[in-house]
Amino acid sequence: MRRLLLAGMLTVTLGGCVITTGGPVPVSTQVSAEQGKGTQEVEAGQDKGTLEVEAGVLKGRVVGADGRPIQGAEIAADNQLLYNSNLIVSTDADGFYRVDTDVAATFHVTASMKIDFNGKKYAIDLAPEDDTSFAGPTGAVRNFTWKLTGERPDGLGHYGSSVLFYLDNVDPQNPEVYLEDENVEVTLTPEGPLADGSAGQTITRRAIRTPDGSGLVDVPLGRYRISANYQGRPLQVGPRNSGQYAAEVVADFAQHINAVYWIELEMKL
Repeated sequence: MRRLLLAGMLTVTLGGCVITTGGPVPVSTQVSAEQGKGTQEVEAGQDKGTLEVEAGVLKGRVVGADGRPIQGAEIAADNQLLYNSNLIVSTDADGFYRVDTDVAATFHVTASMKIDFNGKKYAIDLAPEDDTSFAGPTGAVRNFTWKLTGERPDGLGHYGSSVLFYLDNVDPQNPEVYLEDENVEVTLTPEGPLADGSAGQTITRRAIRTPDGSGLVDVPLGRYRISANYQGRPLQVGPRNSGQYAAEVVADFAQHINAVYWIELEMKL
């Protein structure tokens, strides 16, 4: 059995914590974000654990799926009355943020962060606890969580990524039979921890057709060893447009557009 390796040894950097395959999970999850965009520090002596609505103030907290704080996440309060007049603030070491919104405008809040994972940079959209807009003078609490999977509240896809493939529809044993993508079963085995430092689980699913192509959707960001079969018959797998095939391939997600990441493969019997 041959195996293709598309990248080097797994290295995860989260707020200065470096994890190699088989290494420890970091005690605290921190990420880097662009600074200097109107960041406001939490006032000295403020009870940061009190997250109640305060007139003219937007505040909240950003955490990982395990509840640990995320430092350096970027919060964007979009002024829906004036174009390109967003309020930008970053979370502190405990994952908290606050910014004044005492203006006659309505705001919609989003959050994102940037991480270094396996030698690559990824932009991550964070999941809101409450996705509704609010009036600036009224104030609001908007908390966010780093989710590796799940549907986005705007209905535009998932927080997970996609593994897509292009299947050679010729069956060498019966050239008259047309191969169907839905009959492909894909197995993804994590190679080391996932992007948030958590231990992943092996995923085995039947492929589905999507507007972007056939494959698996809502896959947690990580590095995977990938194999596939067609109705029980092993498929040869290779990176898209490489011309190289093997029984399995190890691959990382690559950016498609903005915060959308894919693994693209080719498969054949």
